[in-house]
Amino acid sequence: MDNSLIDQIRQANDIVDVVQSYVPLKHVGSNWRGICPFHDDTKPSMYVSQPKQIFKCFACGKGGNVFTFVQDYEKLSFMEAVKKLALRAGIQIPEFNRTKVVSTKRQQLLQVYKSAGEFYSESLFNHGENALDYLKKRQISPETAKDLQLGYALPSQKALLNHLMKEGYSVSLLKDSGLFGEYSGALIDIFRDRLIFPIHNNTGEVIAFGGRLMEPKENAGKYINSPGTELYTKGKELYGLFKTKYNISKADCSLVSEGYFDFLRLYESGFTNSVASLGTALTEDQVYLLNRFSSNTVMLYDGDNAGIKAAVRGGLVCLAKGMHVRLAILPEKEDPDSFILNKGAKALSDLIAEAPDLITFIAETDKLALPAKERIEQILDALRLLPDPIQKELFLKEVSQSFGVSQNALLSKLRLSSSRALSPSSPQVLQPALSDDPQERMLLWAALKDRESYNILASELTSDYFNSKLYRSLYLFLQKRLQSAEGFDPAALLDDIDNSEIKECLAELLFEDLHEASVSGLIKDLKLRKLKRDLDGLDKAINEDPGNLNLLKEKDKLSREYRRLTKRVVNKVLY
Repeated sequence: MDNSLIDQIRQANDIVDVVQSYVPLKHVGSNWRGICPFHDDTKPSMYVSQPKQIFKCFACGKGGNVFTFVQDYEKLSFMEAVKKLALRAGIQIPEFNRTKVVSTKRQQLLQVYKSAGEFYSESLFNHGENALDYLKKRQISPETAKDLQLGYALPSQKALLNHLMKEGYSVSLLKDSGLFGEYSGALIDIFRDRLIFPIHNNTGEVIAFGGRLMEPKENAGKYINSPGTELYTKGKELYGLFKTKYNISKADCSLVSEGYFDFLRLYESGFTNSVASLGTALTEDQVYLLNRFSSNTVMLYDGDNAGIKAAVRGGLVCLAKGMHVRLAILPEKEDPDSFILNKGAKALSDLIAEAPDLITFIAETDKLALPAKERIEQILDALRLLPDPIQKELFLKEVSQSFGVSQNALLSKLRLSSSRALSPSSPQVLQPALSDDPQERMLLWAALKDRESYNILASELTSDYFNSKLYRSLYLFLQKRLQSAEGFDPAALLDDIDNSEIKECLAELLFEDLHEASVSGLIKDLKLRKLKRDLDGLDKAINEDPGNLNLLKEKDKLSREYRRLTKRVVNKVLY
């Protein structure tokens, strides 16, 4: 693809707008700041510079431009990220680029699941009368079914298989997709005569399916789900998040339910900041995903004892990540789906508004059947995992007030328990990759201010002036990248860098705003340092071979150059 087109696509996608479509950001000074999606970030560690069009996380080290962010977040190749952002900006890419063959296994599987999802959706509205009737009985509208891309798996054993084979997918790829079972050497659809729920990742790609029977069948479970694949791992995704993440961020609160129909009912009833945990206990991975969009959540599980215990367990996982958790407790025989149908959306809104904090609920409920000491220990087990000491102290104060136990006693118990077991600590804040040689760091930073500064560096020094292997590699990269470039766009320097160490180092240099520094002065410092190093090396060589005239001549030449440079420095100081 032509570089000018890549530049056009990059410039048409403001990095703040793009990053905010994935992760909420807040304006802080001249930059924007948010939770880093590339590590388990509990404090906002990622900064985005709008003027420079780059991002940098100062905890895990990730950095780059708008293409890099989309690449790393969605696990795409550089060209796939370029095409995605071109589509976002409405920029047409030449046909020969659009028809490029998808090469990675992951991308091939995504295409299979996309095709399968479209086939199931078409089958629902063209051949799924019984499935549509079932949805009607459950009071789920066709509009919601379309919006959430629900589908129907035909009763035939090879309906999906034949469709995908006609589309040209290989048998080996279909075997790896998890959509087919193998019986007597033949592939058979695993989803047959079921209502289909596509499971999307939070960027909207179909990565798995859930299937529900509409009538009981002998030796058949009510629900089956796709097995684990390269695309999907059970317990890592939240159903519906791809549709509701913006509203979660806007409302600064999420509603967490358990099952597909709970989510459908909530979504259709206007609770568009909902997600579902796909019928499993809420996991750390799901909480990590949820916490990207809001640190506030309401657990909305079934009203029976099992549902309440699951809500408390999930709430404690959220608490351990520093989230503020409330529990909306439904009547004993109700779930969100039935409650809204029986009582209405307004009644659920009132219930959510009155939902107690997790700690208060654990202290006051009579539904956990645990003594106060064990309840406190459950909470302390969660708080032990919380890395932020201020948050931890605030939660301990809440526990103290709720249970009538002194903070000193709670803190003593927490410390005692922590000394017996290694508790996960906060993500280690990395020292800047640039800290190993301050002189070289400063020189590279100064040279990246503009094209003129870089040209001075390139004309005066070669790579062997750099002691640091990283900076030497970065300098060689810049030489190659800028040799053919006409302009000097800092964000463009970060396009398509395979070496992550160089990319993150360059992003950090470009992001920093240091005091003014003279490129010429810094170049002179490195020249003097190299001359001294070379003279020391010659002295050792001469000691071993005193009669070598070439060595003596080389030393004389370097000595004169060293005196010339140091004389200039002295003169500058004196006059």
